[in-house]
Amino acid sequence: MATPVGLNTRDQNPMFQAYYLPSIDLNFHQGWQVSHSVSLTSAFQSLQLGNEMLLIDAENYRYDFSVGYQQKKWRLSAQLPLIFNQGGTFDHAIEDWHSFFGLPQGGRLSHPHNELNINYTKNGHLLFNQTEATNDIGDVAVSLSYTLANTETDLRAISFAIDLPTGSEETISGNEAVDFALWLSQAYKPSHLSRLYGLLGVSLPGKGGQLESLQTSTIWVGQIGLEYELYTDWNAIVQFDAHTAFIEDSQLRPLGNSLQVQIGLRVIKVTENYDVDLFFSEDISVGSAPDITIGFKLYRHY
Repeated sequence: MATPVGLNTRDQNPMFQAYYLPSIDLNFHQGWQVSHSVSLTSAFQSLQLGNEMLLIDAENYRYDFSVGYQQKKWRLSAQLPLIFNQGGTFDHAIEDWHSFFGLPQGGRLSHPHNELNINYTKNGHLLFNQTEATNDIGDVAVSLSYTLANTETDLRAISFAIDLPTGSEETISGNEAVDFALWLSQAYKPSHLSRLYGLLGVSLPGKGGQLESLQTSTIWVGQIGLEYELYTDWNAIVQFDAHTAFIEDSQLRPLGNSLQVQIGLRVIKVTENYDVDLFFSEDISVGSAPDITIGFKLYRHY
């Protein structure tokens, strides 16, 4: 099994980039695997409800370099992210996208374009604030996976990860605490053209960052998807990502449970040695995640 299963995606809310979330990563190639992932996220959310007020107006870029090694049933991997937060240049394009598909603008039209402004107030206290553009190394994550099944029709693995405090609270690239995660991934092949897969996991974020006094102790994560071969070496992917709330006792949807859809295309052997994933995501539960994320992943096996 040389080609990974599913899309290795996550919620790109800039307030939560500092916290580790597990993602589908079924890859049983023996030996080395290296990947490069880039995602562009545009987020605008302006809400006031009860004693809470939230504004997220940001454009986020994230680059992840990952390297892994599989030896029989064991796989060790590491991920290094670079996280960029800025005011952005795609506000007009996102407004046109929402207008074309009849999606709500959510207050975008009444705010200045291309500004970075993230703040969260509760009971009159400013609890999260970021108005300066940042770029920094995020938290390095190391994971260990054990293969439970690896047949033509049944793929299963259990994984454990530790997220190290290499990022910075000041640049919202890290929470300056250690996060842990545990998850089970499984895939089933009902036909030679299709594959169903899913993930169920839990993230245990360390207490740290600007949201330290508000964050929950446990975040449940789920993913389910379908990969279908359109043509030889061209696979279409539809995937649903969900997680429980990061913040305790909040009535605001961006800080609560989240549900997104990922729509992607996998091209196997786009060159002789590389495969590529292209995808975009939208929030199904409107307002529970950033407006849109566009990304690609380039990977190689040795």
